[in-house]
Amino acid sequence: MATETSAIKRIVVGVDGSDQGAAGLNWAVRMAAGMGSQIVAVYAIDAPAFFPVASTAQFNERWRAETKDEFENAWCQPLKVSGLQYRTVMEDGRPASVIAAVADREDADIIVVGRRGRGGVAELLLGSVSHELALHSDRPILLISLKKSGASE
Repeated sequence: MATETSAIKRIVVGVDGSDQGAAGLNWAVRMAAGMGSQIVAVYAIDAPAFFPVASTAQFNERWRAETKDEFENAWCQPLKVSGLQYRTVMEDGRPASVIAAVADREDADIIVVGRRGRGGVAELLLGSVSHELALHSDRPILLISLKKSGASE
């Protein structure tokens, strides 16, 4: 009797409302549909680096409720229509740290994130969620890049 120890049962995907985040989510939906996996969509509310303290918007309950609604109903729309089993998690913190912590808590088999592809000095100065995850997470990371316009298939 064969065992399915290599099956991907739980996928954690970072979602942030960007085109790259949408590409990662869409990839995760396709992967989960083919494997019968559950998805945990994660959005991290990060304090901007240029503010010495977190902005007041992050502590505003109305802003948080509106952001959560946008996250769950707009950004996660592909999940809502997929018929897949999924949950959403919105937490405060650095995106890579939040995504990694949720993946650990959920015992995720893989983490999926969209890759912005800044590279060079921009990545050095601004950081990169995908880069930080790849360096610090013990879980497999799938980085999804947007296809550049004009690129051939």
